Amino acid sequence: MTAASPQLPPTRPMYRIPMPHLAAFCMDLLLGRRRSFTRDGETVMRANRRHPRRVEGLGHVVTDRTCIVVMNHYSRDGLRPYHCAFAVSAAMATVRPGQPEVRWVFTSEYRGRRIGPVPIPLWLVRWAFRRVAVVYDFIVLARREELVMGRAAALRQIAKLLAAAPIGLTPEGLLGSGVLVQPPPGSGAFLASIAGHSVLLQPVGIWEEDDGTLFIRFGEPFLLDVPAGVPRAERDRAATEQVMVAIGRLLPPAYRGAYADAIAGAQRP
Repeated sequence: MTAASPQLPPTRPMYRIPMPHLAAFCMDLLLGRRRSFTRDGETVMRANRRHPRRVEGLGHVVTDRTCIVVMNHYSRDGLRPYHCAFAVSAAMATVRPGQPEVRWVFTSEYRGRRIGPVPIPLWLVRWAFRRVAVVYDFIVLARREELVMGRAAALRQIAKLLAAAPIGLTPEGLLGSGVLVQPPPGSGAFLASIAGHSVLLQPVGIWEEDDGTLFIRFGEPFLLDVPAGVPRAERDRAATEQVMVAIGRLLPPAYRGAYADAIAGAQRP
């Protein structure tokens, strides 16, 4: 089963960060001072309020406990994953007033970044990501050469944070542009290690319509149901598919990509 590829809006809104706000953020980044990601998200969304947005499914947002927010990786020029995370955090805050904000998980491996034609050195990217994690109390997943020890450390940090606040991540990592792709091997097993059988997962689907409207759709929370006593690879596959199908069901068919058939199968009576 296949669907036509989504068409990007002919005039794509460019989401900007106000210069005074960006200057204050850069100063805090250098000094390592804490900031609220949710409040920054609210500021950025207000500054871009002329761009059409629509939030759906807020009634599904978990409000009485912590959870793991899982969303697709939507990215294009002018609308980056951090804009999407800003939008999700700001939307969740409207139904979770006074409660701990989402702490996001992201990777330290981000190659190929440029300022115009000039490539940004990888060491500088990694330094900046570590500082962002300090400023917002985020979790950085280790790069590939530090994978085993780094992931173990991240699991301990996530378990500590999850006891008090929701965490958020994109299972696809840096691979997705909006249309679902298969997450890197081990992503499902990693989520299963965090969630176990008792932590709710909060799926979120993000996409744009042809008129440029940005949709943020929250789905019904669910628990992972991963079979016990099976090889790790099978646990990884089962957990990954459950998460990606839950996200994909929130998206229009054109965005379901690698999981279109699995979603169609899950929707049959």
